[in-house]
Amino acid sequence: MYLLKRRVWQLLIMIVLGIFLLGLLYSIDGLIPFLVGAAILIPLIVGWHILFDHVQPQAKLAWLLAVLFIPFLGALAWVLFGRTPRRHRRIKRTSTEIRMFRQAIEAERIETANDVSDRFPLTRALEKLGATGADGHTSTKLLVNGEEKFDAVIKDIEQATHHIHVQYYLFRTDEISLKIRDALIKRSNENVTVRFLYDGLGSQEISEAFLEPLRESRVHVEAFDPVVHPLLVFNANFRNHQKLIVIDGRIAYTGGLNVGDEYLGKYKKLGFWRDTHLRLEGPLVRELQRLFVENWLYAGHEDDTERWDLFADSKHLPEYFIDDPQPDNGATQLLVTSPGKDVTIRDGLITLLMEAKESIWITTPYLIPPPELLALLEVAGRRGIDVRIVVPGKGDEWFSFHATEYYFEQLLKRNIRIYKYNRHFIHAKTVLIDGKIALVGTANFDFRSMYLNHEMTIAQYETSSIQQLQEAFLKDFDESILIDWSMLRKKSSGKRFIEAFCHIFSPLL
Repeated sequence: MYLLKRRVWQLLIMIVLGIFLLGLLYSIDGLIPFLVGAAILIPLIVGWHILFDHVQPQAKLAWLLAVLFIPFLGALAWVLFGRTPRRHRRIKRTSTEIRMFRQAIEAERIETANDVSDRFPLTRALEKLGATGADGHTSTKLLVNGEEKFDAVIKDIEQATHHIHVQYYLFRTDEISLKIRDALIKRSNENVTVRFLYDGLGSQEISEAFLEPLRESRVHVEAFDPVVHPLLVFNANFRNHQKLIVIDGRIAYTGGLNVGDEYLGKYKKLGFWRDTHLRLEGPLVRELQRLFVENWLYAGHEDDTERWDLFADSKHLPEYFIDDPQPDNGATQLLVTSPGKDVTIRDGLITLLMEAKESIWITTPYLIPPPELLALLEVAGRRGIDVRIVVPGKGDEWFSFHATEYYFEQLLKRNIRIYKYNRHFIHAKTVLIDGKIALVGTANFDFRSMYLNHEMTIAQYETSSIQQLQEAFLKDFDESILIDWSMLRKKSSGKRFIEAFCHIFSPLL
């Protein structure tokens, strides 16, 4: 959530250092030709790499303009924020471990019942796009807001008997974070295996003082792509934005909520925090377990004893991958997006949006849609489909908030209704189509979630929790302000300029 603030500080430091360095160089006789040559050569070299990088054309254009007009600082900013990170240090170990793990899992994979895909043909289409096979015996329970989520998580942690797997993008060191950490420590001290995985940038405020009690209690701790220092981040992009807990291979949690007091509404700047999470039981938990283990194996080190066979050899596989069917409950699928590898969530969204016949309802904290998704929404609105989008009344990131508001006029022209959440901040990442198909997960409706981050979402078809989600949407509409043309006409020229400026850089946000 605070990645943008760190970027701003890094950029300011680069500007100061750049001005100082340029002043120093200009004061030395004979270096002006060198500087002119560097100003020509550096953009050419960096521009060449940008042209062949696997990113969206809009992002390429933004980086090329930055490198062209501010050669030295633009190039340095691209090195910090724009380039595809190279992972040679871990790639050999990662590829071997994950390959062995996948082979073991595939050999024991439970085949999906044919009647599920027959009843819900869209599940086949999403499976071809990279989603898991659909399951008809996974129970789903919607958890609205932090109180419901954290109470349920702590209760299930306290009842764990074999293992607890925890993975978060943002894990703070405040009151609720300490409460969950201490619950994990307690279970580890009672011989439950606990693994704790956090994103190295999103959770960079985690200190050794916070982690030491976990390690002393035999909790296994790893950072996903750790950073050396918050002001020296060379892998700012391609972060693991997933939120996932798996308990005893039977229960799983995922959704929009990280771990921190702000998710309980204790952050005064934003006030009430509206979010959505999902609790699952049943065969789909196996797929969530697989996702955690692959992330865990990637994050491990060469000398790590946590190898693939601790999860998937003949002895351990039945302990971690459990067949626990629940009563019939529509169908569920897992969609995962990995940077530089696939765009399964984007493709799944496109497929589902194209199938909408009556309504498309969306909640997202950051509405910065790629062109293809924006076009689908616009076409749906013009076709008379009930398209509604709920965005925050207050923003937690200045650039993203104003870039989001830039799209209001364009969407209103296409008969799309925009709601600004009046209780201030909404962080839920949900989609409801025709009241029958839902997506609940970690992916925002923006470039970063579709192309740059590791993300996950659960697709549901006529499950028991869809009615809960529809009721949550209706409540959100009631607690929001419907944007109309009179509000847009009142915008000052200064605000319009800010929104247009932020929109230019939206592919990089």
